[in-house]
Amino acid sequence: MTDETAEAIKARKLTQLEAVLEAMSSETRELSRAFYHGWILSAAMELWDRGVFTQEERLAIEARVTLIAQGPEE
Repeated sequence: MTDETAEAIKARKLTQLEAVLEAMSSETRELSRAFYHGWILSAAMELWDRGVFTQEERLAIEARVTLIAQGPEE
């Protein structure tokens, strides 16, 4: 097994978070949206704590997930 570079880990994690953000945005059940919301915030915070994400990247992810959680404006 080869060791991943920090950049490769970051790219992989961002790809995974993008997939979850996409799933959340298409979810119609409130409970499922809440689960995705919490999971994404937790993952972003953990990756920031580990030094994978910068604070700006973490805040950008948090802003996006919060916007999705609010749903479309009517």
